[in-house]
Amino acid sequence: MAFEAILSEQRTAPSGWRRIIMTFSVLIHAIALAAGVAHSIWQVEEMPMPAVEVTLAMAPPPPPPPPPPPKRSSSKPKTKPVEPKPKAIVAPIETPKTEPAPQEEESGEDESDEGEEGGQEGGVVGGVVGGIVGGTAPPPPKSTGPKLLTTKAGHSLLAINPQVRPYKVNVPEEYVSRGDEYVAQIRICVNAQGTVSSVRILKPSIPVIDLQIPQVIPRWKYKPYLVEGKPTDFCYPMNYRVR
Repeated sequence: MAFEAILSEQRTAPSGWRRIIMTFSVLIHAIALAAGVAHSIWQVEEMPMPAVEVTLAMAPPPPPPPPPPPKRSSSKPKTKPVEPKPKAIVAPIETPKTEPAPQEEESGEDESDEGEEGGQEGGVVGGVVGGIVGGTAPPPPKSTGPKLLTTKAGHSLLAINPQVRPYKVNVPEEYVSRGDEYVAQIRICVNAQGTVSSVRILKPSIPVIDLQIPQVIPRWKYKPYLVEGKPTDFCYPMNYRVR
């Protein structure tokens, strides 16, 4: 009986408010379905077009025509090549050989050679007037200038010590503290008495040294340079070094 009561309750018709809810729910679903179909129809995604690169290839322009050849001026006359003329063959001419005339035998001295005035009997033809038969040529004249010596030979004749005052160039302390070496090339000429006659700077150093050299070097004294026992003037080059 209880089972039948349950079945009888399920078969009872729904109430009026449930029908309204079901009807409204069906209507809403139908409207949503229709809106989705319409949206899918009108909203169509456009597919992107494939990118296509187009390269226009043009043929290179033709090369320009070559320039026309220069016109030859008709004013210049055409020269014909000169044909070489054949050389004439000339037969060699034989010259007759002449035999030398026989020399006459000399008998005694030649009478035609009378000699020169002021000459000496038995002298040589073409000799010097006033010369001596069998003599030798006179010696060349001796040079009167000063002798040129080497640096070592000229420096060995010094009679003083060039490293002490007043025979030494005075260098300021500012140059000495640097520790550099200053060199000046000079030429010293000494007379026969042993005193300096001239000083010439061949290659200068610094102005402080170059200005003192003509004043200090003339104080130097030398031993006489003997040539054949006679005192002679001499000159020699020298590198004057200052530290």
